[in-house]
Amino acid sequence: MEVNPVRSHSNEKQPLEHSTSTNGEHEHTEKEKSASVFINHAAIAWHESRRKWTGDQSQQPERMIKDPIISWSTTYEDLLSTHEPFSEPIPLPEMVDFLVDIWHDEGLFD
Repeated sequence: MEVNPVRSHSNEKQPLEHSTSTNGEHEHTEKEKSASVFINHAAIAWHESRRKWTGDQSQQPERMIKDPIISWSTTYEDLLSTHEPFSEPIPLPEMVDFLVDIWHDEGLFD
């Protein structure tokens, strides 16, 4: 069985006969690439909506650091043993810190 060298497919890299790019064409495509900068319109819209919802943070006075509502000696059982509401709302970060501390003590959170 003979193999025709003209029609044989090989893994050798062969120069493209029709590739006649010039430096001018290369510079033109580079300019097109730099001109087509990606703009994330969804992110822009999200930030605008968030700013409308939260307000201008630069105009807000700095928050005063308050004493924690949950005492350092409060246990998980203390919170669960009563059906009475708390005297004031507990901020989420404070409650999360409290629960994480409890979970660490019980070996449930690493």
